[in-house]
Amino acid sequence: MPNDTPSAVLWDFDGTLVDTEPRWMEAETAIVTSRGGAWSDEQGVSFIGTPLVEVTTAMSEALEGAITPAQAETLLLDQVIAYHRERPVPWCPGSRELLEEVRAAQIPCALVTGSTRSAIEPLLEHFPEGLFDTVITYDDLPPEQNKPAPQPYLLAASRLGVDAADCLVIEDSASGARAGNGAGATVVALDGPATPPPAPDRVHVHNLSGIRLPDLVKLWNLAHQPAAAPAQGGGGVLRPGERVTLTDPKGRRHSLVLVEGGVFHTTKGAVRHDDLIGGPQGVVVTSAGGMDFLAMRPILSEFTVTMPREAAVVYPKEAAQIVMWADIFPGARVLEAGVGSGGLTIPLLRAIGPHGRLTSYERRPEFAEVARTNVEAFYGRLPQNWRVELADLATDISPEPVDRAVLDMLAPWECVEVVGDVLVPGGVLCCYVATTTQMGRVMDTLRAAGGWTEPQATETTVRDWHAEGLAIRPSHGATGHTGFLVIARRLAPGVTAPMRKRRPAPGAYGPDYHGPRPRNISEHDQWRPAKEDR
Repeated sequence: MPNDTPSAVLWDFDGTLVDTEPRWMEAETAIVTSRGGAWSDEQGVSFIGTPLVEVTTAMSEALEGAITPAQAETLLLDQVIAYHRERPVPWCPGSRELLEEVRAAQIPCALVTGSTRSAIEPLLEHFPEGLFDTVITYDDLPPEQNKPAPQPYLLAASRLGVDAADCLVIEDSASGARAGNGAGATVVALDGPATPPPAPDRVHVHNLSGIRLPDLVKLWNLAHQPAAAPAQGGGGVLRPGERVTLTDPKGRRHSLVLVEGGVFHTTKGAVRHDDLIGGPQGVVVTSAGGMDFLAMRPILSEFTVTMPREAAVVYPKEAAQIVMWADIFPGARVLEAGVGSGGLTIPLLRAIGPHGRLTSYERRPEFAEVARTNVEAFYGRLPQNWRVELADLATDISPEPVDRAVLDMLAPWECVEVVGDVLVPGGVLCCYVATTTQMGRVMDTLRAAGGWTEPQATETTVRDWHAEGLAIRPSHGATGHTGFLVIARRLAPGVTAPMRKRRPAPGAYGPDYHGPRPRNISEHDQWRPAKEDR
């Protein structure tokens, strides 16, 4: 794209600036039916944005030649002009305000219409002066060179002294959008009786209501952006094959993959995928039953909890804690076991960046395959710095040194020794476990092994808050327990940490305890009676 902003804005007239399309269809119907012919709304819609000769020829055919196309043209223009003279200017929502803002910014503007000059002049007489630098009408070109041919927009750009490829076209019809794109311009496509379909260098919005010049510039840039993976935030307009999140008025989220012609069914009617494809994210789409849904591309936290899974995923609240407390840095060499469905793999790959290395161990091939699929869906490809080992970490660990190790497995204490052999001095070990007994076993194993700092265990809960006016309180729901994190750091070879002074509770390591003990706790230390029994 040559520029960050358009060199000129080229405006369609009927249906874009002014809502005159109903007047044209009303005149067509009145002329044909008053002479005994039939003219349907579908016929009127089909000729929106097409050369005038096409609709007048069809009107003549509908009357079986009772009037010629030339006579039909005269009658049609006379009737539409009469409507324009008798009725006020029917500005489309937001069009006048945006047009005046563009002109105030001294961006050249052109009016490019398939109507004749005589048809639009009664309306242009009511427009403020100086809105357009040039006006291109049906009369300025041979019939075959009018929309959907690109010549009208090429002529407008030429008169303005700019390259059509640097222009922004605003259109509401399929034929007009085709003409704009055919001229090399970027097109903002609006809803209308003949709404333009998605296409390259085209972005769709419902109408111009509420759109200001900065928004127009954003749409201009959005239309040029190539598709990108979710890891890069997506790119440009919404496209088929993308996953989006629909949020209803109660805050409930629904994840779906866009498909041309697809339908998402809700209790309040269907939502058409085509209403989203070709437009920006952050829009509201309405179901057939009248319920509004906010459509957004999922961010990382939403993607990981909605992606397909075989095993339970590490939830975002723990993943965020792991990245922070395990100090996952760009360029790090990280060991992960097991891979599950890739819920932790995805944020680990983002944290280490392209120069890091992640090795994931997984014993179950079906889990590894789901993880590969999810990682590829998020990053758009399988990262070259990620390796999946279908192996048991306890027996098949690679001897390569690692900076960080994250164990999400049933019995991580079984791997403390082998992980300690490859973890560099100062490296961080993070174990994610679900139960208190697992947490205790890991911590005591680290204490008994030596060569590790005193392990730290945490549990993360998240509580939402409700804040409306003076009603500020915790929400009724909260994301409670999902797991514990145990963090410890590896010491230098042959070094043991100074023994922490301990006064465990009576019985903590007593005769009923059969697990590993800290090295400064003997088997008999817990045989002493409780204080109250002495």
